[in-house]
Order: sequence, then structure tokens, then C-alpha cells
Amino acid sequence: MRHGCPDARPELARPYARAAWSALPAVIIAGGPSLSDEQLRHVEFRQEFKHCHVIAVNNTFERAPFANACYFGDFTAIKHYFPKLRHMHTEWVTADGAAAERFKMTRLKPTGVTGLCRQRVHMNGNSGAQAISVAACWGASRILLLGFDMKLGPNGEKHHFGDHPSNLVQAMLFDEWIGKLAIMASDAKALGIEIINCTPESALPHFPMADIREVL
Repeated sequence: MRHGCPDARPELARPYARAAWSALPAVIIAGGPSLSDEQLRHVEFRQEFKHCHVIAVNNTFERAPFANACYFGDFTAIKHYFPKLRHMHTEWVTADGAAAERFKMTRLKPTGVTGLCRQRVHMNGNSGAQAISVAACWGASRILLLGFDMKLGPNGEKHHFGDHPSNLVQAMLFDEWIGKLAIMASDAKALGIEIINCTPESALPHFPMADIREVL
């Protein structure tokens, strides 16, 4: 489905906007195998001094417990990690209505549309892309990406933490995700949102590349 945004009426132009998120960069920390302790230490230091906001994707919260929010797109994953999540002092966020109700999470309404807008979370096939949508909905105008490798690690690793448990989704649809992120990149430009990929040697070509230490 081509990009666009439902409910883009004037009175709903920014239903989830948060003033604090418009003033600072948002760092999205996803599950790619290149994510390093050095990157995390730098982001944590900058976040501690309120120089950025941070969204951890899925169980990346285990390595980034300092994140302002943790985004999960999949009900089964939320159910699996909930025993750990319930002890985290962070905001749990999803687009899944059943998960939001059962686990008392913040919910942003989803769409089946590909792309990016500031009104709803475009699902785009993966949780990392959805977390970008959350940051845009909350008002971020500069978004920095870590762990967006879009390829396996040098030893075939899928994620920085290894593999998901067998009961969770295992598919790594890199080509599909990269194609959808191309549409997100186009929409971001139209919206005036700067997205910078700070993932070393990422296979994702649609955003400018930079070292996280230089741009944050």
C-alpha cells in the first residue's frame, strides 16, 4: 500500500505530539548486530544530561535500560518479555491494541500504510521502522539510528543479542524492509524530519550516514 496518512485533518494534525520531543534529537536503538557498548555509553551519557531522547526497540531495553521508552510491535514478544519489562522504569509503547490493554502500555494507533507521518504509526513491516514513526508522532525533527544494520553480522548474527527465542518471529526480510524505509525517507524529507543512520557499515542506503559521536 502506498504511503499517505489517515486522519490527517487539521484537528488531528499532531494527536500524539510532545513538546519535549520536538526540542531534542531522538535516538532509536534497534537490534542490529553492530550495536556496541561504546555507542550505548555515548548515548546514555548524552541522555543523562538531557541532550536527547531514546527509544529502545524490542529487547534492546536489556542493553539500554536508560531509554526513555521501549517500543514493541509484536504481541507475542511483549508477552515473552513482560516479566522483565514490568520492572523497568521506562515507558512501554506499542501500536498493538490488545497488548496495550493487557499490559497497560502507551498505544499509538497504527496504519497499514507504508511510509511516515506525524499522526499514526505506519507499520512498515518491522519494529525499528515503527519506532521511527513513534518518534515522528511525538514531535522529533531529528532522528538518529543505531542497530539498523539491515544485514547479518560478520558471523551470521541476526541481532546484537543473538537470536530471538524460537516462539518469536525469526524472519529477516531485509530487502522488504529497506524498500519500505526508502518510502519513509521520502516522507521524512517532505515533513522536514532529518533522519541520520549512525549504524556502522549499514546496508540501509536511504539516509545520510554519520558517527553517533559526531552528531550527538
